[in-house]
Amino acid sequence: MSEIVNWWLNGMAPVSGVLRAVFYTGLLVLCVVDSPSPLQAAKIIGGTERAFYTPVAVLRLLGLRWVEPPVLSVVAKLTIAVWIAAAVGFAQPVTGVLTFLGFAFLHMVNAGALGSNHSTHSALYALLCLCFSVSPGFSVDTLLGFSLVPAQSAFTSGFAPLLLLVFLSYTLFAGGVSKVLNGGLRWFDGSGLRFYLEQSAPIARWPFMSRLLTGSPALCRAMAWASVLIELSAPAAIAVSPLRVPLIALWVCLHVGILFVMMPAYWVQMWCYLLLVVPALTPHAAVPTDAPGADVFAVIGVLGCLTLLVMMLRQSEEWPFTAVPMYSNGRPAAEVVPPRREELATRAAQAHRGRHRSWQRAWVVEEVMEDIWVRPVEGGEGRPLFHLMLENKVAKFVRWSQYGKVVRATAIADVVAKSADHAELDAAGADYPAARLLRAVTPVIRRALPGWERYDRLELVCRTTCGGVVIASTALSAPEMRTS
Repeated sequence: MSEIVNWWLNGMAPVSGVLRAVFYTGLLVLCVVDSPSPLQAAKIIGGTERAFYTPVAVLRLLGLRWVEPPVLSVVAKLTIAVWIAAAVGFAQPVTGVLTFLGFAFLHMVNAGALGSNHSTHSALYALLCLCFSVSPGFSVDTLLGFSLVPAQSAFTSGFAPLLLLVFLSYTLFAGGVSKVLNGGLRWFDGSGLRFYLEQSAPIARWPFMSRLLTGSPALCRAMAWASVLIELSAPAAIAVSPLRVPLIALWVCLHVGILFVMMPAYWVQMWCYLLLVVPALTPHAAVPTDAPGADVFAVIGVLGCLTLLVMMLRQSEEWPFTAVPMYSNGRPAAEVVPPRREELATRAAQAHRGRHRSWQRAWVVEEVMEDIWVRPVEGGEGRPLFHLMLENKVAKFVRWSQYGKVVRATAIADVVAKSADHAELDAAGADYPAARLLRAVTPVIRRALPGWERYDRLELVCRTTCGGVVIASTALSAPEMRTS
């Protein structure tokens, strides 16, 4: 047991006062200017229709299914206030804990409006880990001559950066596992990556690099292999201390490469690596294994590792965890064969149990397997709802990633429910999930879409080999369904 305790306390140098101040300040600046950020929760929730909001399990356990933007604005301001106090080392570790709690609340509220998004999970983990760190140097506490913890305790050890290393290594490793599970062997031929690069080309920050990669299948194949190898090797940084800085350098290269040619910008995650690199390179004196709180911290660390392992095995996307599944499909959209109509029930049941490959998730529009269509009064070709709202510049609707997540989950739940009832896929019934969603969306369209009277009805359609299968339909004149 003492070896385990010693590893957790002394595997890395403690967070110094200067590092604490620089890290907290830089992270605050990034979370203020970056988007989507938990500190912008009031704006994000204010632009999301409740019909498409999906509160995470922790929020539901708190008895909340929606938080009003003014409340979020107050929480954000209070969080920033204690964040600044934590940065200057005032009332450690209480202000660090309060900073984490405020940020975590905003983060969990945001999660119900962002779809699959892990751009600030690293900040959440970093703030959690800093709850276990107290640095007397460069602090207001020292100037005022008081401390809330003993001069030498687990709080002054290297536990915080080592715990963060576990979390961030897990995040990288989860991304690699998702590519292997979701993309399969096809991921390694580079065609899936090349497809995503082609879709991202119009918004590439370095167009030359984008053209170079999309024009070379061999380069895409090499990048596909490199990305998985970098991600799957991440846990080595935990076990082999000399590899930590070189592996973190590779992680930064991966993020910079994504920054150049795709939409995501992992500035926050790269900043969090500062809290790993500096302690990894700093000589430090050992904290005794019998220091106050040492055993408790070691138990927390072990339980954290076990929790991450369980989440990995379950491929859990439930907040605050992520399996990092984004952009992990192995086939270009043009090569994906839609399911047969008679396969929908089986695939939906498998997806409902967590086998996501059974019902493909869409990371770009071209991959969508289900959508809500708006049919015009005079007949003819309908329009996908999201694009119709986007074209009409509707200010309050939903982000595309959340829209796709909700529509996919609803389609799966609907097919599963009808299969259990031995009902037809197009069976009418207000109690089925797809019908409930369409009825909730109807008043949104009537309220926000200019000229909505030109359209007759909404349909939730699933792609199959024999064309679109309508699993739910509702008239735009249908009565409003309130969302709780």
